[in-house]
Amino acid sequence: MNKSLNIPIVDRTVPQLFSDAVQRAPNKVFVRGEGKAFTYADFDRLTNACAHNFSDLGLEKGTKLGIFMHNSLAFIHSWLAAAKLGVIYVPINTDYKGDILQYQLNKADVTHLVVDSSLVERISEIFDQLPLLKVVIVHADSDESTLTLPSLGAVTAVSFEDMLVGDTAEPITEIKHTDPLAISFTSGTTGPSKGVLATNCHVITFALDWITACQYDETDRLYTALPMFHAIATWLGVIPTFITASELSFAKQLSISNFWDDVRKYNSSVVHGIFAMVPMLLKQPPKEDDKDVPARLFYIGQRNKEFEDRFKCRIVEVYGATETGIVTYTPLDEEPASGSCGKANTSTYQVAVVDDEDNILPSGEVGEIVVRPAQPYSMISSYYKMPDETLESFRNLWFHTGDNGRVDEDGFFYYIDRKKDAIRRRGENISSYEIEAVLNSDSRVAECAAISEPSDLGEDEVKVIIVPADGSELSANEVWELCEQRMPRFWIPRYLEFRENLPKTPNQKVQKYLLRQGVDQGQVFDRDLNNG
Repeated sequence: MNKSLNIPIVDRTVPQLFSDAVQRAPNKVFVRGEGKAFTYADFDRLTNACAHNFSDLGLEKGTKLGIFMHNSLAFIHSWLAAAKLGVIYVPINTDYKGDILQYQLNKADVTHLVVDSSLVERISEIFDQLPLLKVVIVHADSDESTLTLPSLGAVTAVSFEDMLVGDTAEPITEIKHTDPLAISFTSGTTGPSKGVLATNCHVITFALDWITACQYDETDRLYTALPMFHAIATWLGVIPTFITASELSFAKQLSISNFWDDVRKYNSSVVHGIFAMVPMLLKQPPKEDDKDVPARLFYIGQRNKEFEDRFKCRIVEVYGATETGIVTYTPLDEEPASGSCGKANTSTYQVAVVDDEDNILPSGEVGEIVVRPAQPYSMISSYYKMPDETLESFRNLWFHTGDNGRVDEDGFFYYIDRKKDAIRRRGENISSYEIEAVLNSDSRVAECAAISEPSDLGEDEVKVIIVPADGSELSANEVWELCEQRMPRFWIPRYLEFRENLPKTPNQKVQKYLLRQGVDQGQVFDRDLNNG
């Protein structure tokens, strides 16, 4: 139970909470974006029409709807309509293409796909590799007066705009709080990316904890420029908005130079961000109105005195994951310990630091951060169609985060580094395994290893160490050209290093810690300097 809101956690669903908001505040503005504003009642009617039309196209409880779209009203309509039908929505990163795109669509058993018209070509390129796909719903995301529907053989192509016309009655579908809401892919580490199977209850718990951490209520206005295919924008943006019957504003994409102007335009009291945005905003030329910012909170980042003094906006520091939710945070009425990510969210989770045998370590010692629920259904129980990976992550009654950390005597947790082999760049988790798989598929590459390199933005740059195949004259520019063809932009390595071999254990596992230390460094090329 969330006492401040009097909302039972375990027996509510996302559609029920939205309907509650419609009943409480039908004429209040729910969302602003794309130069438009919709009340709760108006948005509800359009979403109901969308749900009925989705149903007519064959979507029903338990089926999978892929959403491959930039931020838009149509994105929110699509996933909320899916929720009302008990359809599981699958958000796909709009930077994805080729193998990773087809992998996630097929892995999640997507039969219906909503896609922006500007992204249709990427679907066409892999169409013959999507045997489950039945219907493509195309959203016109440009100013084109006429939408041209793609020719996809036996697959039905329809216009999204037609989905908003027709029956506006609430669709009747029996949905339980334990029913799945989404399959959200997170970074793979030693294998392909994993689909997080998130229930209604899990994402509601996530949202309620966010509301508590931010002390967010119906008087607040939230602004997000983060992509809606991420949990922050939807699970911690759209859902908290209608739980509190507050107001949401969004941008199609992030603009650092216009960020605070948008916040002022919408008079937003809470804004979404990622860690890398803090130094990026600080690098903007100072303005006379820097302190004239309506936002009281920036979620999320590490506390930064220069940022908070300049913009008069407090940074909310948390630690969490898509699989769990908000594991630790610093309450707004408490002063954080320097460098910490807050105290355990004990109302929802048990949190500990353990050694390799899962023994709980005393304060001050570094080990893996592990989490388990303190209340039913507050975190996921499995990855979609990946039983081995589920067993590996959920062992000995703990979810193993793959992150190293420690806890001090006062109960403050400190994130140290990644135990798992993952890279975080521009707010995205990147699988080194998947980067390596792309490059290793080229006959000119004998083997390679992807690692992280520190960035002045406080996150990572991607570095790949390559051993060329015998007789290959592979150049850095040729590698970057291959990456541009087959990888999302944020995967493309900034640094390339060529070596004759990779350091390995007797069991032939690559010793990446030696690569990170720069031991036996070869010739390094920097894409930003165009020296390949």
